[in-house]
Amino acid sequence: MRILVAEDDRATRLRILSMFKDWGHETEAAADGEEAWALFQEGEFDLVVTDWLMPGMDGLELLRKIRTCGEGNDYVYAIVLTSRSETRDVVAGIEAGADDFVCKPFDKDELRVRIKAAARIIEVEHALAEQNRRLAAANNVLVEANRRMKESLQAAAKIQQSFLPEYPPESAAAKFAWVYEPCDELAGDTLNIVPLDEDHVGIYIIDVSGHGVPAALLSVHLSRILTRLHGTDALLRRPVSGNGEYELRAPAEVASSLNQRFTYDEETEQYFTVLYGILDLKTLEFRYTSAGHPGPLVVSDGQGSLNKAHPPAVGFLPDGKFTEQTLQCAAGDRLYFYTDGIYEVTNREGEELGQDGVCRILEDASRAPLEESLRTLQNAARAWQDGRPFQDDLSLIAVEVR
Repeated sequence: MRILVAEDDRATRLRILSMFKDWGHETEAAADGEEAWALFQEGEFDLVVTDWLMPGMDGLELLRKIRTCGEGNDYVYAIVLTSRSETRDVVAGIEAGADDFVCKPFDKDELRVRIKAAARIIEVEHALAEQNRRLAAANNVLVEANRRMKESLQAAAKIQQSFLPEYPPESAAAKFAWVYEPCDELAGDTLNIVPLDEDHVGIYIIDVSGHGVPAALLSVHLSRILTRLHGTDALLRRPVSGNGEYELRAPAEVASSLNQRFTYDEETEQYFTVLYGILDLKTLEFRYTSAGHPGPLVVSDGQGSLNKAHPPAVGFLPDGKFTEQTLQCAAGDRLYFYTDGIYEVTNREGEELGQDGVCRILEDASRAPLEESLRTLQNAARAWQDGRPFQDDLSLIAVEVR
């Protein structure tokens, strides 16, 4: 060990230095507290052995200074040499930073075993300090990795949200609104309102099973292929000639095409539900297919009606059959589309809001502006679970025909 000795009595100091050298320790010595403090600041020591009473700076003041500069450094063990043995003296020494005391005149063997005990403690302290340094270094690596991952997730979230409708389609026949609130940086939900031509608007809302990156990757891929309107691989429209003419693919055909492309993977256990429909802006007819997804909730004259989901979800059955339903809307009717994140929220008692609860909220908000009715539903869901964070993505679309 490297030991700093502070002792004003020359004979005692030389005796201590001789013993420490015989015991295999490296030492430096000071004749008073000021000199010892200067040596301490210049070097690194494992142990300080100091007399209590010295001219100028005494041993306790030296220890106070050592303890005040100890943050971030290895612990320095301190032994005080003193003739004082009263309880109040021991308390004062410990409060100043002493770890042990050796009474003067000291016995060589007693000092030797006290130094050995100090060495064991210092060894443990150094091992702990080294372990802490390694843990701190590992933690810094984790913090940096977490920072990079968070930045990557935020960048991915921006890419994902770029597939959402930037602005609602403008139409004299219908008004559109939506809400999209992921429960994490990345969502397994996606939605869009796609103008297909002058007279038709496509609406889809998708809920991919699971959460995190795998679900988000699939939802982004689905958004990309469902917003592509041109080319032979476009899902929503089909070219019928070489001069740019096309025809709209029926909702059931779109669901069937998705089912063929995205077969169920037993390893990932990933699948998704989707509702895709086409609103005819002239006839106000809404033709849709629900592939395991909740059907649209219709609010007409303040009264809501639920349309149930129709299995299967996409990916479960290779030869799954998808059916179409038709809703004939009238001026003033509202259609609401949502994922299960809105009605599966639970209160403190574990009760779900449920689709009936969603229906009642939207009935009460039927006279409010379309966007406000969605915010009302969103806030009601948050209040239902007492302000706790949503555990699933929240995706809503509203359409009001005129």
